[in-house]
Amino acid sequence: MRCEDCGAPVTAPAKYCSGACRQRAYRRRAREVVAPSPRLDTFVGRHAELADLTKLLARHRIVTVVGPPGVGKSRLVQEAVAHRRHVLLVELADVTRVPDLLGAGPAPGLLVLDGCEHVLADCAALVRHHPATRVLTTSREPLNVPGEVVYRLAPLDQHDAERLFRDRATALEAEFDEQHPLLTTACARLDRLPLALELAARLVRVLTLEEIAARLDTRFAVLTAGPRDASPHHRSLHAAIDRSYQLLDDTERTALRAFAAAPGRLGQRLADTLVPNGWEIARRLQARSLLEDDLTMLESVRHFVLLQHGDPIAPPAAPPVVEDVRGDAFDPLSWHDERLLLVAAMVAEGLTNRQIADGLHVSLRTVENDVKDLKTALGVRSRAQIAAWATQP
Repeated sequence: MRCEDCGAPVTAPAKYCSGACRQRAYRRRAREVVAPSPRLDTFVGRHAELADLTKLLARHRIVTVVGPPGVGKSRLVQEAVAHRRHVLLVELADVTRVPDLLGAGPAPGLLVLDGCEHVLADCAALVRHHPATRVLTTSREPLNVPGEVVYRLAPLDQHDAERLFRDRATALEAEFDEQHPLLTTACARLDRLPLALELAARLVRVLTLEEIAARLDTRFAVLTAGPRDASPHHRSLHAAIDRSYQLLDDTERTALRAFAAAPGRLGQRLADTLVPNGWEIARRLQARSLLEDDLTMLESVRHFVLLQHGDPIAPPAAPPVVEDVRGDAFDPLSWHDERLLLVAAMVAEGLTNRQIADGLHVSLRTVENDVKDLKTALGVRSRAQIAAWATQP
């Protein structure tokens, strides 16, 4: 037998020839311990995408994951590198310029730049300046640098979309009906986008699935309560899409509005009919992930664009009739105050007005007024009575 560290002869049952070899082997195993996933919630689906990304990283120096807002680019990349060593992950959501991150010290085995779309030029310059560094980026459009391989991430398939909604909903509401017939429809109307699905699933504490589905024509009013630790553009569906919209010039915004009003797939003749140079602009919007590969538009993107210009969208379903703590049937919550349902649920969780304001990303005064409106609408006087109404069967 030989020492497992240095290969010197040893006598059974010994594995090492000395204490020094034993310590070196121990330290090596400690360095090789796999780090846990960086997120607290479960990662659903995307097995093929993870395998694809692993292969691309092994073969290419620069890999960029692109896709529409809310499709899960950041989360996929986090999972892909969670068990790798010598990774430097830089989140760029809140920066306005990217300095030379590798100017001093040893280069990482893999540099991850998450959210490059608003600082593309800086990211491209960084990548060009360090040609020996392997780079993985996420963006809504490619860096367009030599050697870059673009991996386009699509929405979840229907099966995994429903799995994700069930997982997040049952984590919040144990009695959620996982076999509800409306689940398939709701996931499809949310474009099977992970961000939209997770935001909608967070509503199961205060709304039934029928009520959630009925509100999808005004989805930007209700899909607003993202996790507190999420970056600003991941806290609401509106913020996610608006981040891409704000990067467009006026010509592209005008064209996107015209394309949003045209149902179905966009062809060259139709694009050029709707706006001058329409086909060229459509290709640019496709590269920026606001049109899909087949030149269709996700329903969430279409709704967002039409709302920006005040164009009509199908009216929402009527709000449900609820029952107050006194047992009287009434309709206290108007449609434009849909947020009150979320405020009531957060009051029931024991959160202060300041905590509610932080969670909903609104001002403290707004929450104070919401609580007053709740008391008036429900005919109650205290937060305890609001909590009782919000938690009734």
